[in-house]
Amino acid sequence: MENNSGNQLEKAPLTPNLKGRRFRSLRWKISLGSSLILLAVVIMFCFISYLGLMANFDNQRDVEYRRYSREINSLIKNTSQNLYQLAEMIPFLDEMKNALIKSDGEGISKAFDQHWALLQFHNGVEFIHFYNQANQLNASWDSLDTNIDGNTLLSTWVSHVNQSERPINPLLCRESCIQYIVSPLLVEGKKAGVVVMGISLADVFLAFKRIAGADIGLLIKEQNNLLLQNDFDFLRWNVHIPALTNKERNREILNKAAQIYPEMPSLNDGIQIRWNDQYQQLKLFPLNSYEPDKAHLVVITDVTAAVNNIHDSIWKIALIGLIGLIFSEILLFLIFTRLLAKLKDVVFVLPFLASGQFEKLRLSLASTDRVQRFSDEVDTLSEAAISLSLQLEKLEQEVSTRTTMLIEQKNALSKERDFVENLLDTAQAIVLTQNSEGRIISLNAYGEMLTRYTESELLGKSFLNILIPEYESQDSLSRFNEIHTGQRMQLRHEAITHCKDGTTRHVAWLHSHLSRRSADDPSILSVGLDVTEYKRVEGHLAWLADHDPLTNMFNRRRFSEELEQVLSRAERYRHPGALLFFDLDRFKYINDTSGHQAGDTLLKMVAGMLAQTIRTDDITGRLGGDEFAIILPEINASGAIEVAKKVLDQLSLAQLTISNRTHKISASIGIALFPEHGANIHDLLAAADLAMYQAKAMGRNAWYLFSDKDRSRERMHTLVYWKEKIEHSHLHDNFVLYLQPIMHVKSKQISHYEVLLRMQEKDGSVLSPADFIPAAEHTGLIHAIDHMVLRKAIAQVAKIYQAGFKVSFSINLSAHAFNDPELLPILKQELMTRDMDPACVMFEITETAALEDLPGARALMIEIRELGCGFVLDDFGVGFSSFYYLRELPVDVVKIDGSFIRNLSESSDDLILVNALCSVARGFGKKITAEFVESAEILSLIEKIDIDYAQGYYIGKPAPAATFFMKSDS
Repeated sequence: MENNSGNQLEKAPLTPNLKGRRFRSLRWKISLGSSLILLAVVIMFCFISYLGLMANFDNQRDVEYRRYSREINSLIKNTSQNLYQLAEMIPFLDEMKNALIKSDGEGISKAFDQHWALLQFHNGVEFIHFYNQANQLNASWDSLDTNIDGNTLLSTWVSHVNQSERPINPLLCRESCIQYIVSPLLVEGKKAGVVVMGISLADVFLAFKRIAGADIGLLIKEQNNLLLQNDFDFLRWNVHIPALTNKERNREILNKAAQIYPEMPSLNDGIQIRWNDQYQQLKLFPLNSYEPDKAHLVVITDVTAAVNNIHDSIWKIALIGLIGLIFSEILLFLIFTRLLAKLKDVVFVLPFLASGQFEKLRLSLASTDRVQRFSDEVDTLSEAAISLSLQLEKLEQEVSTRTTMLIEQKNALSKERDFVENLLDTAQAIVLTQNSEGRIISLNAYGEMLTRYTESELLGKSFLNILIPEYESQDSLSRFNEIHTGQRMQLRHEAITHCKDGTTRHVAWLHSHLSRRSADDPSILSVGLDVTEYKRVEGHLAWLADHDPLTNMFNRRRFSEELEQVLSRAERYRHPGALLFFDLDRFKYINDTSGHQAGDTLLKMVAGMLAQTIRTDDITGRLGGDEFAIILPEINASGAIEVAKKVLDQLSLAQLTISNRTHKISASIGIALFPEHGANIHDLLAAADLAMYQAKAMGRNAWYLFSDKDRSRERMHTLVYWKEKIEHSHLHDNFVLYLQPIMHVKSKQISHYEVLLRMQEKDGSVLSPADFIPAAEHTGLIHAIDHMVLRKAIAQVAKIYQAGFKVSFSINLSAHAFNDPELLPILKQELMTRDMDPACVMFEITETAALEDLPGARALMIEIRELGCGFVLDDFGVGFSSFYYLRELPVDVVKIDGSFIRNLSESSDDLILVNALCSVARGFGKKITAEFVESAEILSLIEKIDIDYAQGYYIGKPAPAATFFMKSDS
């Protein structure tokens, strides 16, 4: 009895907690909860599986729709191409050629009657009309009504094709869709009128059904809806159906779709309806007809099998999930029944810990232990309770001992607090604390130094109001309140912090929640790191990414972005604009003569002048080197020209004097308008670039507006292509030099060679100068080619001399070499660097080159001759002023033009003329060379005429230097 009463007393503490509450075993709670979770998982899995299957189904349909679109377009395109091929074949039919040339209607009818039935039967041609060049009908064959707006529209097409001489292939949809071809007739390269043919799209629909396996129909919108409502083929979308595969069945499907979706555009993305327990998908495809939005194709696909498969899959997944759910619940119920019986024994003895009956708890748990092979969590809990009783018993003994130690620890904490305060004062960061109202409680020494406030001045002040007022907002206050209440442990942000002296600093703040024991304790610890200098450097780097550091203008990348945005706005709002592209004349000469520092100073001056000249909304950029560009939004051609003139006038006023050398500033400006000359960056820059080179060709210090004669895209792209190709060849050293031997006629010895320029292609092919020199002259790259040829030729000659071959060479100069101030300094430098004998180098110039600037040519030739080099006058005899130039120019050798030599053995006139030219040249004391010597007979003739040198394929073809001087490779 005593034991029972004791047990009741010991369990008494549990009774008040259970009073009035119904007991539910954990095994039922766990089983029910797990059942709900598993059921939710099964439902979620079914839902996700359904979404995945539907998404896969939709993706497959999208692929099918794209395939349908391609098939439809391909079939219509093939129909149009077949008509065009038939039109081209008509002039070659029997007896048609003469009838078409004579524009004889009766003759055309008689000749074409025998072919009409064949075209109608085999090719499905519905009608054909023949018109003459005056747009008058000569003959026609028609199996359907082709009265298009009283033939007005057809006459318009015929007139257009007669004028443009280009075929058109309109698709016209009225009662049905007819594919037309209106093509000019050419007989032996001459116009013979126009032929008009038409073919129905019925075969296209049948071919589509055969290829795609889906039904297709044609929907044509009508304006007069009242007349069509009684039509069997009328739909409530205000369309009628002139063609539809599987018509009876699919018309019912379309009627139901029209009831469900009253607006026909709903079919653009594809819809799905259920009809007679079947699932049908409908997709609308617009036809690119002559009258936009007039006709559409509708494709009807049966997807019943795919939809039923999806439903079956979902039901199977649900059934398997429910079976797994039932099995799992039975297993969980059995497991928890035994487990909770053990847990119950442990729970009823735990109250002994609260009453301090540690020994009694250990005895009770020891009496309920059962011998088991494996332990589980309940056994672990029992062991933990025993261990806890031992620890609590030990802790009771230690409490009194630790109470004594607390006094000693309090003193130690005081010392630690002093240490922390000193540490905060030396930290290179703002450290302050706030109370629950956001008011400052403390501030470290670094914070005082940075903000210029003392701790006493900030004490009790609002952190947000006084230090970062811009950051104070309802959202900011709510986030700080979350830290005060502990809902949020940390907050990071950057803000402009205001100092007492009026300056600001950019500070990165970290606010942390602090545990409080009383209302006076700090609630937030705020640490601020000064990142002002970092932000300044970061901003400078961002600026450098978009600007040219020398001129402070936009660089090429940012300028291209700005141009793209301006072009987009101009297209959207239909505003015209202009692009000015220019470079500085003779800028390289200034760099070479006065140094790069002078060039940099000049570029800065130009940038400053542009800023003073252009409008506020205009955009300038330095695209590289001495190239500048200006975007002029919302401006016409005359306005752009005025801006170009202002730029040239402003630049002409400036001059740069360095080292007693004064340089004037001038530029060549190309103007391109948008969208007239280009709607994208590439085309617009290419047009402006070409215009700039046109300005250079006009004599520099000029502007040029890209005009209609420059609009040929083929010409522009060709020039751009050759410009890029020439620049690429310069960069990768793809220019090679060939030599052609020149023989001394009397001695038959070869001691002179002409240096010829070639361009090496990637595939190993070789291009002659005729392919790229015109483009180089037009784009201003000819000077660079002259310089390159001069350097490479002298280097090659020096290499040949070092190999022991003592010969002389002729180097060709372009017509632009005589207005190039850099040519003579380069020649002097190369001759000095290579230690060359100038006497072995001659330069060839043409009469055309000398004619452009006779005083300049003569002056340059005299200076070059003073170095020791010689001159050859090429193409002698072509111009009527040849004898005058022979007297005026200091040349050593004249080269008779090949047009007189090539036919010398066959033309007595050429023989007389060559004799006269040689007589005059010898009278002036010049040596004579004959080019285009291509046979032994011609060589024999020029030997009789007493010509000194011979050059041509009979003497030797142009080839690399190694072909003639093998030792030069060793």
